[in-house]
Amino acid sequence: MNAFVSTAAPDVDATKDHDCLAFISDNQTYDVVTVVAGQYFERPAVRDGSTREALEQLAHAAPRVVIVDFSDAGEPLTDALTLTSAVSETTHIVALGTVNDINLYRELQEAGISDYLVKPVSEKALAVALENLHRPEPDPDHAKPERTQRIVVIGARGGVGASMLSVSMAWMLAEEQQRRTTLVDLDLEFGTVALSLDLEPTHGLREALENPSRLDSLFISSAVAKFNDRLAVLATEETMASDGGFNPSAVEILFDSLARSSDCIVVDLPRAAVGFRARVLKAATQVILVTDLTLAALRDSIRLLSVIKDAAHDVPVFVVANRSGHKDEAMSRSDFQRTLGRKIDFVVPEDRKAIKMAADTGKPMPTVAKSSKAVAVIRDVTRKVSPTKDTKKKAAKSNMNWRPFARKAKDKAKQK
Repeated sequence: MNAFVSTAAPDVDATKDHDCLAFISDNQTYDVVTVVAGQYFERPAVRDGSTREALEQLAHAAPRVVIVDFSDAGEPLTDALTLTSAVSETTHIVALGTVNDINLYRELQEAGISDYLVKPVSEKALAVALENLHRPEPDPDHAKPERTQRIVVIGARGGVGASMLSVSMAWMLAEEQQRRTTLVDLDLEFGTVALSLDLEPTHGLREALENPSRLDSLFISSAVAKFNDRLAVLATEETMASDGGFNPSAVEILFDSLARSSDCIVVDLPRAAVGFRARVLKAATQVILVTDLTLAALRDSIRLLSVIKDAAHDVPVFVVANRSGHKDEAMSRSDFQRTLGRKIDFVVPEDRKAIKMAADTGKPMPTVAKSSKAVAVIRDVTRKVSPTKDTKKKAAKSNMNWRPFARKAKDKAKQK
C-alpha cells in the first residue's frame, strides 16, 4: 500500500456522501487526481487502491464519477464489465492505465467505461475527460454554430497522391476560399507535407500527441509552421528509432485546440497509423480516400472503406481516383467501381509535369500549374467537401430553375 493515504476500512456513511470517488495506486497520479477532482467536485475522495478496492466501496456508494486505476488489472475488460455492472447508469467511470493500446480503449468503451487515459496523466488531460462527461445536450431549438471542418485524407497505397491532394486542397481552402486552414501531417517519420511546401517542420506535433496537457494557444502558435497568413502546417520529421507513446485522447484535444484558430483542418493520415487512425476518422467531418486504378489499390480501398465505416459511419466519404491514365493503371473505372461496390466520386488525370514543377519549387501545385486539368478536378473536390456560399447559392438556384420547366412539361402533356 502507498503511504499517501490511510488504508483503514472506509466509513460507509462517509463514502455515500462523495460525488467523486477515485482509487489510485501511485503517488504522482494521486496528486494529479486530488487537484483536478477538487476543482470539479464538491465532495471528492481519493483513496489508495485499484479495481478491487473500487468494487468493495461501490457497494455502499453512488457517486457521479468514479476514477479507477487499472494498472494492476490482470484482465482489464473483465474488471471493466464488473465495475460497470456495479454502478448505476448515471455514474461515469474514468479508467487510468499504463497500456497504450487503441484496441483496449475500444474494449473498455464497449464495456461501458466513459474514458481511458494513459499514465502518466496530466491535470489538463484529466480535466478535459471530466468536462467531456458533463457536456450539456444540444438544444435543438438553438442554432448551432458551424463546426470547424476536419477533412481527413487517406491513401489506399503509398504513392497514390494523398499528400499532394492534401497540400493542394489546404492551399485552395486558404487562398481561394479565404479560410483559416491548418494542414496536419500525421506521418511522423516519412511525411512529405512540409517538404512539399519548403517548410522546416517542428517537433511540436510529437509533443502534442504525447503530452496533450501542454496544448494551448501559445503552444499551437509555436508548433505550427506558417506558409502564409491563412495556411499553417503542423508536421514533424521524427527519427526512425523513436518509439512514440501517444495518449489515446490526444487527437481530440489536438483538433479542439486547432479549431480555436482554424476554419478548416486538413489531415494527411497515413494508412498505417494504427495507433490513432480510428480516433482521427471518428473526429472527421469528411473523409477522402485517394486511390489509383490498380488491383492492389482496389484491395486496400475495400479494406479501408470498411475501417472508415466502422470508425465513422455517419461521416461523408469521397473516393478520388488519382493518376488516371498512368501506364501502370491495371483496371478500367467501371471494373474498379463494380468490384469496390460504390462509385468513384472524382477522377484526377495524371499530370507529371505539374507534379514535378511543384516538387522542384516547393510550392502547391495550383500555384505552378493553374491551367492543369488535374488542378481543376482537385478544385472540384475542394468545393464539394467545403462548398462556399456562392456554390450553395448556385445549387439552390439550379434547383429552383428546374421547377418551372417541370410545370411546363406537365402543361404540355395535359394539352396533348
